[in-house]
Amino acid sequence: MLLVVGAPAQARRKDQVPPTFAGLKSATTCIPGPIREGTTSSYHLTWEAATDNVTPSQKIVYNVYQATTAGGENFAQATYTSAAGATSFDTPQLPTGKTYYFVVRARDQAGNEDSNKIEREGQNLCV
Repeated sequence: MLLVVGAPAQARRKDQVPPTFAGLKSATTCIPGPIREGTTSSYHLTWEAATDNVTPSQKIVYNVYQATTAGGENFAQATYTSAAGATSFDTPQLPTGKTYYFVVRARDQAGNEDSNKIEREGQNLCV
C-alpha cells in the first residue's frame, strides 16, 4: 500500500489576500533655522504593523512611495522598501526646500500589497 501525503489545502492554494494595513501615521523631519540651498534632511516615517491571513506581521515588508506633488506617487515602483517587520523607516538624505509626500503600503510574502492611498506630507517639527 502506498500512502501519499500532500501539503495542507491552505499551503496548496496561492495566497491572494493583501495585508490589512491602516497606512502611514506620520512623516516628520527636523530642519532647524533657515533652510539653506544645498542642505539635506532625512524624513522619519511611522506606522502600525499590518496583519495578514498567512504572513506573520514580523515578515511583512512596507513599500514607501515618495512624491514631490500631492497624489504624485507612482505605485508601479516603490521608492524604498523597509526591512521585514518594521514600523518605521528613515529616508535617505533628501534636498531641503522641497515638499515631500509619502504613502506606505504593506506587502506580504506572496507579494500581495494593500492598496491604501493614505498620503502624509512631510512635516518639519523644528520650524
